[in-house]
Amino acid sequence: MKKILLASGCSFTDENFLSAVHPEMNCDWPKWPELLAKKLDMDYINLGQNGGGNEYIYSSLLEQILKTEDKSQIGLVIPAWTQCQRKDFSLGSTMRWTNDRIDKDGDVFSWMRRALNYCVSFQIMCERYNLEYMQVQMLSPYIDWLWGLKPRDLEIPGKFPEGFRYRYPGDAIKDNKKIVRLIDSYENRINIKKFLGWPLYHEFGGYSLQKRLIGWNNAKFKDDVVFNLINPAIENKYKTMISLKDNHPNKLGHELIAEFIYDRLG
Repeated sequence: MKKILLASGCSFTDENFLSAVHPEMNCDWPKWPELLAKKLDMDYINLGQNGGGNEYIYSSLLEQILKTEDKSQIGLVIPAWTQCQRKDFSLGSTMRWTNDRIDKDGDVFSWMRRALNYCVSFQIMCERYNLEYMQVQMLSPYIDWLWGLKPRDLEIPGKFPEGFRYRYPGDAIKDNKKIVRLIDSYENRINIKKFLGWPLYHEFGGYSLQKRLIGWNNAKFKDDVVFNLINPAIENKYKTMISLKDNHPNKLGHELIAEFIYDRLG
C-alpha cells in the first residue's frame, strides 16, 4: 500500500479551483499535490480550499491526521500557508468551513502572530505523531496587506479603477520592521530546514512560492489568457500564471511548484 501525501492550502492548492475571472476556462489540470505525490510514488489527499486561511489549513490537516487510525500511512504532510489577514470559521453540525478575506478584528501584528503560532503548532503535531512534514509559504503572509491589498478578482470590473489597492491603515515601513522582529522571535521555535520560504520576509532571503514562481513576463497571451507555451523549459517562471487578470498558477505553474518542493525535500 502506498503512503499518503497530505496537503492543504488556499486557492493555489484547491483541486477543484475555478477561475472567477475566466469562468468558461477548464482548470482541471493536475494541481501540485497530485503532481508531487506522483513524483514521490504516493497517493494523496488534497484538502486545499479556495479562499482558505491559515486556521483552515491547520485545522483541516489536524482533523485528517486525527481521524487516520494508522498514522504510518501518512508519508508526508504539507501546509501551503497563505495570507495572515484571512479569517476562517466553521458553520453548522457539518462544520463546513467558510472564510472572510479580511479579519474584522485585530491587526497585522496579531494576525501574523496567529499565523506563526499555527506554524509552531503544526510542527509540534507532526513531531508528536512522528510524521514527515515540510511547511511551505505559498502566498506572502503580510507584505500584500502592508503595501495595499488588491481587490478580489471579481471586485475589479466596474467597481474599482485599474490598479486600485486598499490603503494600509498605518505606517507600512515602520510596521514592516516590527513584523520582521516578530518573525525573528520565532526563529528558535521553527525547524527552518523544513520550512520553504523562511524567514518569510524578503529582506534576508525569505520568499513565497507565489512571488518566486508565478508570473507572466514574456508569456504569450490571447484574449488575456496564456497560450502557445513554446519550449516551456525556457523561463518557465514567467509563463506560469493563468492570465494578466488571474494570477493563479496555470498547468505549468503547478508543475513548477511541485518540482520546486520535490527538489528541496530532504
